[in-house]
Amino acid sequence: MYLIARGEPGSTVYIGRTWGAKGIRHRIRTFHRSATTGQKGHAGGVTFHGVFDGDTAGLFVSVHLPDGIDPKPEILHPYIAYAERRLIWEHVETHGGLPVCNSE
Repeated sequence: MYLIARGEPGSTVYIGRTWGAKGIRHRIRTFHRSATTGQKGHAGGVTFHGVFDGDTAGLFVSVHLPDGIDPKPEILHPYIAYAERRLIWEHVETHGGLPVCNSE
């Protein structure tokens, strides 16, 4: 799970998750490519491109690695999904809406 902020660490623009075989680095690279070019690959990155005109200066990335959670997919995947939704909910409660680049 990861959080992307712009300008300062507290200015969240996107909260996402991954458990794919290519890993978190690949997912962040995909976000960045979509954010700078507008090309498909990461929906949040495409939205970022539209909102911020591809200007990725001042982005911060924070990653949550689920240490101590059983790595079996039937346990790990629901945990990651829950943690992502929880962070999104906390953002909605605090700011009255989704991060600008999240659509759901």
